[in-house]
Amino acid sequence: MVLSSCSSNHTPDPAPDPDAGTNQFAAMDRILLRGAVVTPELSFEGEVLVEQNLITCVEAGTACESKPGATGATMIATNGIIAPGLIDTHNHILFDIFDDDDWLPAQLYQDHDQWPTEPRYKAMLDVKQCLVNDSQGKPAWCAQTPYGTPAGSLRCEVDKWGELKGLIAGTTSIVGLPGTTAACFASITRSLDAAQNGLGQDKLQTSALYPPSSPSTVCQNFTSGKTDAYVIHAGEGTDTKALAEFASLGMITTPNGCLYAPPTAITHGTAFTATEFTKMAQAGMKLVWSPHSNVSLYGQTADIPAALTAGVTVALGPDWSMGGSQNMLDELRFADTWDNAHWSDRLSAKDLVVMATLHGAQAVALDAKLGKLEVGHIADIAVFAGDPTKPYEAIVAARPKDVRLVIVNGVVLYGDVDLEPAAPPIPGCETIDICGVSKFLCVATAATTDKLDETYADIQTKLGQALTDADAATPTDGWNFAPLAPIVKCE
Repeated sequence: MVLSSCSSNHTPDPAPDPDAGTNQFAAMDRILLRGAVVTPELSFEGEVLVEQNLITCVEAGTACESKPGATGATMIATNGIIAPGLIDTHNHILFDIFDDDDWLPAQLYQDHDQWPTEPRYKAMLDVKQCLVNDSQGKPAWCAQTPYGTPAGSLRCEVDKWGELKGLIAGTTSIVGLPGTTAACFASITRSLDAAQNGLGQDKLQTSALYPPSSPSTVCQNFTSGKTDAYVIHAGEGTDTKALAEFASLGMITTPNGCLYAPPTAITHGTAFTATEFTKMAQAGMKLVWSPHSNVSLYGQTADIPAALTAGVTVALGPDWSMGGSQNMLDELRFADTWDNAHWSDRLSAKDLVVMATLHGAQAVALDAKLGKLEVGHIADIAVFAGDPTKPYEAIVAARPKDVRLVIVNGVVLYGDVDLEPAAPPIPGCETIDICGVSKFLCVATAATTDKLDETYADIQTKLGQALTDADAATPTDGWNFAPLAPIVKCE
């Protein structure tokens, strides 16, 4: 790649968007990216111009260079694929300190109420509840550690570990389902279901359980405009109980059926048939698909061909890193492999990329700002290595080592070491190894409040020690959860 400056007379910078500002880093004034552009509906050789935190030009050829905002911009010849940052619409982010070495389903189950009774899962849940100081469910042994209190909580570090696992895989936005958030959230990637999402408002509601609590309140929020999107787990499993959740969704509210509406996105829908998907499409509802964890838990996943035939918009999310995928790139590859083996390649590489970008934004009602490379959209961008003549296939095949650059809210946060000059100079970035490839990673900010000055090394050390301490406090359960799950697993 080549990093240089576009020279000519300087022109005034545009005013920053008051609704954006997900992190504490300072953006470069202007960045001009050149390569194979994936919007994601279209692909072409061209350029993307970023000014502050907004995309101000997306054109074929070198047309963006003639725009006034390109004056003085840092030009990056990516020799790769420039795409919207991936949008993870389903991730239990506070579990991402664990992976398959910590817990895997012991068998296949029929619905979501069965596997949480596994003793090892319950032990792992206890560790998570302790480290993040959840308001309920902390185990008795947690009092022997420094973690289960407001002062000792590692909620920030645990959340940031999940954000980092997303960032290095080209993910710029995550629906993390954390419950209670904190000011440190969204300091790396955009936490969509948090007040700190950098969008000026949080109009996304979620439910990680079925049945949900206070569903009628959600309907009231639809009417008042307080809620634009409601992402709810339903139909998770393969039995009649899981299937019946779609019908009951229409009967648990006042008035009945008010959740059958465009703001509602169903997570999983594993048990649903063409009948349910047809009703979803007619109501304008969306589907969030998590194939890897579905197959690990239930032996099958949602009938995506039936959903698409019905006209349902399908987004993608890895669920979590135990039995699910480590990141969105892993989930894209799993989805592609499952599709090829079970649905005769019904899904093209382009279909999958759109699910991971534009459809993700649509599922959370943020497609006016995210999910596309389009003038006026926020500059959440990922650049991938690969064959520029087959850009969609290159993205689906990519791994974190193939992610050349990630920009969140107009700020360069991760990428190949030769592009570090485009990253924030203060307080500086760290160099890390990603499966044999040297990368820079910007985690700490100049701010000293809310743990924003923690480095990657700080976070890794604290979490590693905490898991060791948790194991020491539970010597009789027979299970250990140290070491910390790595930020990436190399194949």
